[in-house]
Amino acid sequence: MKPAPFTYHRPASVAEAVQLLHALEDAKVLAGGQSLLPIMNMRLAEPSHLVDITGIAELRTPAVDDAGARYGSATTHMMVEDQLVPDVTDGLLPHAAAGIGYRAVRTRGTVGGSLAHSDSSAEWPTVMSALDAAVLAVSTRGQRRIPVRELLIGFFSTTLDVDELIVAVEVPRLSPDTTWGMYKMARKPGEFAESLAVALRRPDGDELWLGAARDTPVRLRHTETVIADRPAPETTVADLVDAVGADTGSEGHSRQLHAVATLRALRAAEREASHA
Repeated sequence: MKPAPFTYHRPASVAEAVQLLHALEDAKVLAGGQSLLPIMNMRLAEPSHLVDITGIAELRTPAVDDAGARYGSATTHMMVEDQLVPDVTDGLLPHAAAGIGYRAVRTRGTVGGSLAHSDSSAEWPTVMSALDAAVLAVSTRGQRRIPVRELLIGFFSTTLDVDELIVAVEVPRLSPDTTWGMYKMARKPGEFAESLAVALRRPDGDELWLGAARDTPVRLRHTETVIADRPAPETTVADLVDAVGADTGSEGHSRQLHAVATLRALRAAEREASHA
């Protein structure tokens, strides 16, 4: 199938892009198109205008300091995977990027586009929630900073206004005493996750996040309590399954799947700690 007719716009600056979004009726931002274009081809979305931001150089320019990194929203998954931009997460961001789709998808798809799309079975919503990242969104009214945990409010739903453009993603630097583990379950490599767990292990307590369980990433607070004083090598799926179910509302096979993904993320973090 082919998309419905639309008008294509390719602004050269953020200011021009923001003015277009303000002035046009029924416009969508094209940041990479790896999610939007298939939906348009199926006629599930029929915007009248596409505003292509991939030609704006500043949206692919990183900045880094002691606190962390700021990535332009049009930074591609491939740029993160190949470490063409600085990594402030001790390998978590490149690891996550490498599991997204296929190489062709990673070459076009963008970090900002994935967050704006808000699919919890994708990597960036869960990983950026776990890292307590934030986006910078710009409109003709100015700029605002939105924590990713507040940006994502549902399946394909965010707190962005229709005329707002994500221009950057701010990622805090992972502290030296934090180790991470991530585990993705999918039917085959490159597909969206059936379960996606991220574990951050710190001396003052562990933090667990799960994607693909609900409409938005979920912090597993009950599960964190269960593992608080339990070494990962001694933890079993049976120890986690009830707590994971309470955190996610899942039952049966789904609950088991999420418990397994969580345990494997924990063990991956334990291996990282042993190599430190």
